[in-house]
Amino acid sequence: MILELKDVIFSYNTRWNRVDVLKGVNAGFERGKVYGIVGKSGSGKSTVLSLMAGITLPQSGQVLLEGVPTSEMDLQEYRRDKVAVIYQSFRLLPLLTAVENVMYPMELRGVKRKEAQKRAEQYLEDVGIPSTAYYRFPATLSGGEQQRVAIARALACDTHLMLADEPTGNLDGENSEIIIDLLRRLAAERNYCVIIVTHDVDVMDKLDVVYRMHDGVLVKR
Repeated sequence: MILELKDVIFSYNTRWNRVDVLKGVNAGFERGKVYGIVGKSGSGKSTVLSLMAGITLPQSGQVLLEGVPTSEMDLQEYRRDKVAVIYQSFRLLPLLTAVENVMYPMELRGVKRKEAQKRAEQYLEDVGIPSTAYYRFPATLSGGEQQRVAIARALACDTHLMLADEPTGNLDGENSEIIIDLLRRLAAERNYCVIIVTHDVDVMDKLDVVYRMHDGVLVKR
C-alpha cells in the first residue's frame, strides 16, 4: 500500500456554522492501479485531494505514505519529492517551453540542466508529444497537448504517486480518452498509483477502483 487514509476527519467554520466535510474517511491505494474519487460538488473530493497532496493536514486521523504519516513529514518536501499533481487547468508555466516546464521539477531537486533536458525530452516522447513541440510555449499547444505536457512534468517529479484533479475537465471526448488511457498505461507499465478526482462519468468504467464520496466518507462503487 503506497497511500492510506485512516479515520480522516476534517471540518471548517463558515460565518454561520461548522461544516463537517470528512467524517472518518478510510481508504487504501496500491501501486499499479488507477483509482477514481467521484461525488457531487461540495461533497469533499477537493478536501481529500488536498490532504493526499500534502497541502493541508487532517484535523484527526492520518494520511500515510508508505506507512509514514504526513503529519510527521516536512510538507514542502513531501509536495516536491513524494507526490505529483495534475490539474484540470494544466498549470504550465506560460513563459517556459514544453521541455522547460518538464525540466522545472528536476532542476528544483538539483538535477543538472543538461541531464534534466535529456530526461525531459524522453518524458515528452513517452506521453506522445512530437519533438516539433518540445520548444513551443504552452499557449501554442492544444488542450490535449498541454495536459500531456503536464503529465510529463508529473513523471519528472520521480514519484510513484500521481494525483489528477479533473484531468479531463477542459478536454473534448477524444482527448479525454487519450489522457485516461495514458494514465492507465503509466499505472500498468510503470507501477504508478494514479488517483483521479473527477465528476466525468464517462471515465469511470476505465478505472480499476472507484470510490464515491457520500456523507463525508468514501464508499467503494
